[in-house]
Amino acid sequence: MNPTSMFTALSIFTTFASIIPVYHFVYRFLHIAPFIQGEGPDLLLYSKNLDQEREARRAEAAALARRATIYLHRGQPQRAIELYNRALALADDEAGLYLRRGEACYQAGQYQQALSDCEQALRLQPTLAEAHYLRGRVCARLAAYHQALTSYTQALELEPRLAATIYPERAALYQRLKDPHAALHDYCRALEYHPQEASLIFQRALLYLSLRQPRQAIADLNSVLEVRPNFACAYHYRALAYLYVQDLRRARQDCQRAITLNPTHIDHGWLACWIALCEERPGAGTAERLEALARSAPEQHVTLLCQAVSAWIRGEQEAAQAALLRAQAAAGLDEHWDTPFWQAVIWAAAGREADAHQALREALVRGLPLPLLSPLRWAHPAFYAHYASALLEA
Repeated sequence: MNPTSMFTALSIFTTFASIIPVYHFVYRFLHIAPFIQGEGPDLLLYSKNLDQEREARRAEAAALARRATIYLHRGQPQRAIELYNRALALADDEAGLYLRRGEACYQAGQYQQALSDCEQALRLQPTLAEAHYLRGRVCARLAAYHQALTSYTQALELEPRLAATIYPERAALYQRLKDPHAALHDYCRALEYHPQEASLIFQRALLYLSLRQPRQAIADLNSVLEVRPNFACAYHYRALAYLYVQDLRRARQDCQRAITLNPTHIDHGWLACWIALCEERPGAGTAERLEALARSAPEQHVTLLCQAVSAWIRGEQEAAQAALLRAQAAAGLDEHWDTPFWQAVIWAAAGREADAHQALREALVRGLPLPLLSPLRWAHPAFYAHYASALLEA
């Protein structure tokens, strides 16, 4: 071997020998570093243990939730709330648990907490239709009616299968908010799912009456009475519907049925007296019946009207006017047609024809059935002949 070759071999060997310790160090560092830093096989085992613990906590939370649901179905919402609290302490990221606790709080009358649970459930799962629905129910209880409508609508859009439950409740909200067309639409949809539900048919009949569609109201009330033949209020409102189609005879018959079934309901007696005043001149007997009606119930709009009409029959104009003013105040913002009509009667009897005419027009605008105009003839025959009889003959 020549000197040059020997030198080259020696150089390679020296270089290789010098890097062996470095390689050995790097190898050992890479091998043990994960264990120093908490990684490697031990970390995998630790992670696995964490997953197992998490699953165990969720399983325990689910078991607690099942027990809570049993208590909720038994009508023990407070006990259910306690169990849901324990479940949420184990799994506070479960939207379903917040929803169920919200339902328990709703049943317990804890509406603010129920609302808070709905909001938390929706933060975790914004498309949870049942949480939107529960929020609607809670908002309705809290008199936040517009928010309730929004929540019901969102729930319905997310889960059409809730329609059978939501339509009746949303219809009732529209009624409360005095939106009869929207309420009628929802009652019609609700009846597609519950065609034999008498309470829904009855509510739709009331809407038909308010929308001046008496024949549809009569058809619905007939259906209600087939199922519930002793439902006094159905006879009462069918009497009103018959008045709108100017069938005084059938209206009188239904009034009498309503009174027979529920003699203590002042509305039935009041309408019966009014119909009687359409057919016969009032006397002391009518005044006494009205006074008895007024005594039978706490002071309210109808009792004050009974007092006003009784005073008018007895010729006590000042007392009649005073009672009528109190009746107007008791009615509040509700647009009753009976108050302006009896104001027209009292003013006509007092010779205030211009005022009587204005009040009569207001009663008609509010929906007074035309046959109920007839008592005007006892107060002022000429006024009645001039303003009312033409309407009745039309």
